[in-house]
Amino acid sequence: MKTILQLIHLNKRINYTILALSVYCFGLLIVRAKATQSVYLFFLIWNLVLAVIPYLISSFATLHFSKFKNWHMGIIVLMWITFLPNSFYIITDLVHVVKSSGNLFYYDLILISSFAITGFFLGLSSLIQIEQVVEKLNFKPRTIHYSLLLICLLNGFGIYIGRVLRFNSWDIISNPIDLFSTLCSELLTKETILFSLHFGMFIYLILLLYKNTISNSLKNDTRTI
Repeated sequence: MKTILQLIHLNKRINYTILALSVYCFGLLIVRAKATQSVYLFFLIWNLVLAVIPYLISSFATLHFSKFKNWHMGIIVLMWITFLPNSFYIITDLVHVVKSSGNLFYYDLILISSFAITGFFLGLSSLIQIEQVVEKLNFKPRTIHYSLLLICLLNGFGIYIGRVLRFNSWDIISNPIDLFSTLCSELLTKETILFSLHFGMFIYLILLLYKNTISNSLKNDTRTI
């Protein structure tokens, strides 16, 4: 309980913003379910839960950085990189809008976009937190910069694994052989490279925009909205 409270107070403005966005998303989903008598888009809840995991990991790393040994930090970063693509993946759920029609199309467009924006916000916030942790390790700024670019490109590849190849983060443990063999056969294909570059650069450019506008609120800001 103490750790949970510490995580909540770590960046109050960011956390309350995430909470407000999440409540808004769930509200839209409930209204849709009541109006259509369908739970069709409820998979977005699970996708958002997965999007929260890397933010929780990076927040935990920020909170307890001084207590970690190098190998502890290595494991945490590896876990973080594994789950981070889930934050950006939700933007691809916009493909489901084509199944909507009439006035429901615009409602679903806003609904799915709200989940996508929330997931993206979580991912960007998590990237900034890890960047701040790594800065404390006295890496050169250029090294950190290129590392962030590489991570964004890896996220593009991670989105490809989820959306096109239809694997999940937990397949690393539950289905590693099939995952590994598929990745080996798909890794250097033209579609994989272009997809990964396309989404990876998009994430990177949005990250730069984010860093140059509102990321200052991540720096131990204890104020509320």
